[in-house]
Amino acid sequence: MKRVKRCVGKTGFAVVALLAAVVTVSADDSIEATQTDREFIEMQTSVNAIMVAMVDWAAHEIWEAGYAETLTGRNWLTTKQYATELLAAGTLVSLGGTGRADPVWVVQDPWQVWTARMIDDTKEILAAIEEQDQAKLLAAGEKLVVTCEGCHADYKPTTPTEGILHVPHHEYGDPLARQ
Repeated sequence: MKRVKRCVGKTGFAVVALLAAVVTVSADDSIEATQTDREFIEMQTSVNAIMVAMVDWAAHEIWEAGYAETLTGRNWLTTKQYATELLAAGTLVSLGGTGRADPVWVVQDPWQVWTARMIDDTKEILAAIEEQDQAKLLAAGEKLVVTCEGCHADYKPTTPTEGILHVPHHEYGDPLARQ
């Protein structure tokens, strides 16, 4: 028992000494942490692949929901899922990836402006979804169309998918819809 108390006593003393050392560091010697003071895992795919697999797919589903005759509760949830995916993809494409042009694009101000607009448009889409307001969803979706077309005019005026095909519908129908 005495041995345990002695170890705890030594450990406690070490912790107090460490805390005292940290507290005595002057403000000039300390470095303030920011959100960018961390390591990131490098992107494992190209911006093009993200655009085709996530952005294109999600955007088409959102646009179709805006033009649908009616939306059920499940349709609203599915549309929210796609909008959330689109929001996350906005951040991913702002970082660049493994594509040949990616490192050049992401350091350009227009690329970051288009990416920010995509994210802002998607936030409007999410707000419309929260309100379940299909007219607002359609209007926000149309803003997204303008953003997408503007970015493509600047960065991908030819075949946007570089041979990676977007298939807008599964042959077996909507996997999330109830029959």
